[in-house]
Amino acid sequence: MDRHLRNELIESLSTADSVATLHDVACRICESCDLDNFLYATSVPVSFVAPKIIFISGYPQPWRDHYNTLGYASIDPTVHHSLHSVTPLPWAEIVPQEGADPRIRSMMKESRDFGLVHGVTIPLHGSRGELAMLNFASSNSSPLQREKIEEHLPTLHLLTTYFHENVRRVLEVITLPATGGTLTTRESECLLWAAEGKTSWETSQILGISERTIIFHLQNAQEKLSACSRQHAVARAVATGLITPQIN
Repeated sequence: MDRHLRNELIESLSTADSVATLHDVACRICESCDLDNFLYATSVPVSFVAPKIIFISGYPQPWRDHYNTLGYASIDPTVHHSLHSVTPLPWAEIVPQEGADPRIRSMMKESRDFGLVHGVTIPLHGSRGELAMLNFASSNSSPLQREKIEEHLPTLHLLTTYFHENVRRVLEVITLPATGGTLTTRESECLLWAAEGKTSWETSQILGISERTIIFHLQNAQEKLSACSRQHAVARAVATGLITPQIN
């Protein structure tokens, strides 16, 4: 892909105003790199147990239906990789280990039957707690297609970061909605120290304010985060990136 086209695609992503537009740009990315299909998925941390999953798909719908019916997400090597790494994963490198779930090999064979032959998975771990992945696939079974994908990988990786950032912008749901407004500086500070295991009294000594004031701020933060306890509020704040490790 030449520089002019790459910059044009970045501009199209940056000015997209709908999911449909983002889908169209992803199709153009595929076309420009001699690919056939894509699938974007992101996990929005509204809950650790039941996160909201958002898809923008260019995959064959029959394959997605088959995949979901058989619960393949629980064994999919690309999903596992995306949860634990931020490096791209060319599918040619996926080799099930001895003793692995036998369904993995079945899934890989079946995906090829649906036209997902060669491809790459590009994971993303966002600053607000979200996990995402963008798959690019080709139905071309030629060994040369694998080499083409590797040649395009740096550009695909770059465009994936722009794609994800603009999905966040368009949907405006990647961070957990704060029902009572945004957290104040004091509320964030109190949550940060609660995350460190500090009691209200200990936090009051650190911040130089009364314990009663600390409790007040933590209760406000809990309400804003729709949390049922102080621990729940801390978990939600960490998951959504509202409190992060401090860099002094």
